[in-house]
Formats: sequence, C-alpha cells, structure tokens
Amino acid sequence: MADLEKQLSDGMKAMDEGDFKKAYSKFKKLAEDFPKSAEAWFLRADTGRMASGMFGAKIADEEIMTSYKKAIELDAENCEYYAEYGAFCIEIGKYDEAEKAYNEAAELDSAESPRFFSEFATSYYNNVLAKYGEIMDDPKARAPYAKKALLYMLKALEMEPEEAKSLL
Repeated sequence: MADLEKQLSDGMKAMDEGDFKKAYSKFKKLAEDFPKSAEAWFLRADTGRMASGMFGAKIADEEIMTSYKKAIELDAENCEYYAEYGAFCIEIGKYDEAEKAYNEAAELDSAESPRFFSEFATSYYNNVLAKYGEIMDDPKARAPYAKKALLYMLKALEMEPEEAKSLL
C-alpha cells in the first residue's frame, strides 16, 4: 500500500506543478500497477484529458473514455466520476453518452442533482454552439439543442415547463 501512496503522491505533485503529461504517465503506471484502484483509473483519465486537451499529448479519446469507465466500474457510487466522464464526453461531442453520465450522477446524489443538470445543460449548449458555429445562428437549427438544454435547466430548478412559461 505504501507504493500506491508514493505513486499517487508523485502524480499529484506533477499535477500541482502543472505538468499534466508527466502526471498522466504517473497515473497510467499507477493504474497498471494497481488495476483495482478506482482512483488510479480516474486520475489517469482526468490527467489524460488535461494533457491531451490543453497540452497537446497524443492520448486517444477512447483510451480516456475507457479509463473513466474503469473508474466507474470500480466505484459505481462516485457521482463525480460520472460527472467528469460526462464533461469529457461533451468535449468530444458524444452528447448522448454525456447525458447518460450526468443523469447517473444526479441519480446517485439527489442533493447535487441541480448542479449536474445545470452543468450538463450549459456545457452541452455551449459546446454545440462552438462546434456548429454559424449554423446555430438559425433559430430553427438551434431549436433542438436549445430545447434539450432548457429542459435540463428546468430540471435543475425542479420546475415544469408550464410553470416556467407562466413566470415568463
């Protein structure tokens, strides 16, 4: 167990220093050395996401997804694992998978469900706007995405569409 803590500490140190490529390498090895550690798989996924996103590392989306899924498999009660997986799925345009993950997170922690629903709504909508650019200037093209985002915002507020309409 001491080796697990040492490797975890080394990876966290690299993260604290902003070296996500190095942190990813540390957590990748940690997950290989301790394949039953949900935390190792989650940190591997999270640092892989940061290293490939902001720092240009060549880590396949499928590898990052697999690492998140392994963390979830090992600790299916950790709502934050689902939420981070969902956020990653939005980043790579896998919206249905993201929606499923955020709903799982909300189901696991009802007290945090408004946060998960609103995070999905805003991240999803902003990503779609960024991805499809000028097409989204057309209200008809934007409508299905806006509707989904709006329905999730209403879920976050625990409000039915009829009540929202009456307030507007």
